[in-house]
Amino acid sequence: MNGPRAVRTLMLVVAAACALASCAPRPPRGLETLEQAARRGAEARERRWASCEAVGALRLDGRATGRTPALMMGLRAAAPDRVRVRVQWALGVLGEVAVRGDTLVAWLPTQRLGVRFGGLADSLGVHDPAAFLVRSLAAAWVAPREAWRDAVADSAGVSLAWREGDGDAWTMRVDLRGRPVEARVQRADHVIMLRISEWRGAGDDAHPTRLEIADGDGWVRLRLDLDDLVPRPRPRAQDFALELPAGVRPLEWSDLRALFALGGLSR
Repeated sequence: MNGPRAVRTLMLVVAAACALASCAPRPPRGLETLEQAARRGAEARERRWASCEAVGALRLDGRATGRTPALMMGLRAAAPDRVRVRVQWALGVLGEVAVRGDTLVAWLPTQRLGVRFGGLADSLGVHDPAAFLVRSLAAAWVAPREAWRDAVADSAGVSLAWREGDGDAWTMRVDLRGRPVEARVQRADHVIMLRISEWRGAGDDAHPTRLEIADGDGWVRLRLDLDDLVPRPRPRAQDFALELPAGVRPLEWSDLRALFALGGLSR
């Protein structure tokens, strides 16, 4: 290759590299800037998605349920601690689940099965499970400033660790945009892990579109795919109330697999 041609080739390679670099997200300058971006983004998402509705798909997996097919889902959430999910399949409404604080109510109308379970926090090992889920939908966790002082940085972002409340141990990974991509909470022997693998939107409109929540023992894994998330600024109490009809056959906690397993529902 002669001299001028080599120079032109080198210039084309450099130009292509610069063009590709311009398309990639630019990492904030230093941990302080990344911390500011992470905090600002979490606070903006918490405000925007404090009350919201979504449609999408839900899938359960794990030892407690086996692998279930993806089911259509409608979800409502309101800060600080109200969540209601309606699950549907080809024949209509399959079931509804409401969680407030650490109390879960589930109702399966076709089988007239229901459950009311208090003490969900002790079973899952996470303080206020409903509030945890509401904040997870918006990825609105804010790591304390001391966690950023000991942050471990790499080419993809940073890892943070801190303690909250009465000893919950948190770890979280934040990408170069300041968005959480993984979180882990441990209380005593209980572990809850959350992974956000897909996002949609930018700025204040950004929100997770795929969340995976699992316990540390593989007892249950939940995946939520949110196709359409919209803010609802005036939540109504009746949107989250779920009462079991009188005389329903009780559903044991260990039998929750029946709520989502299609094989048992079709019989």
